[in-house]
Amino acid sequence: MIKKERKRKRKPLPEPEHTLLATVKSVAVSYYVRKHDEGVLDEAITNVLCDIVAMTPNVPKHLGKEVTCWLMCSRKYGRADDPGEKHWPRIGTGQTFPERPFLLNMRLGKDGGLFSAYLPEAAYWALQADLKNGRLKFIEASFIKPRHGDGDLTSINFSETRPEQRN
Repeated sequence: MIKKERKRKRKPLPEPEHTLLATVKSVAVSYYVRKHDEGVLDEAITNVLCDIVAMTPNVPKHLGKEVTCWLMCSRKYGRADDPGEKHWPRIGTGQTFPERPFLLNMRLGKDGGLFSAYLPEAAYWALQADLKNGRLKFIEASFIKPRHGDGDLTSINFSETRPEQRN
């Protein structure tokens, strides 16, 4: 019997991160609150509509398309533990979650794209104010190469000037 020699398959090298640069067109803010278990849950969402102006590697079919960046912040309020509290609602102090940024995914399709992240409360409100007043004009997002339109988001950078113009 002839023994076949097995070749080791090499693991392919990881592809470099992809980047997308977009200019901010408009900013809209919404707020949501609901009862949750024994307390209340709230969520603020900033919807940033942008135009894609550059991509690395270059993907011409996405240039000029709209992409939406959703920035979110959530808090959860439990019932107050103070038995002396007589007024309703007896809601305790808010607990922000998550306490650190949480990047979600990048979705790109023929009609545009979407990416999103949960932010700590202080960062969320600071960014929301700077986006609303027009100070931050560019968003650069890095992500893992999309498969079937979806890829993991790895970073988001907000800036006043186009990244290649910075000194």
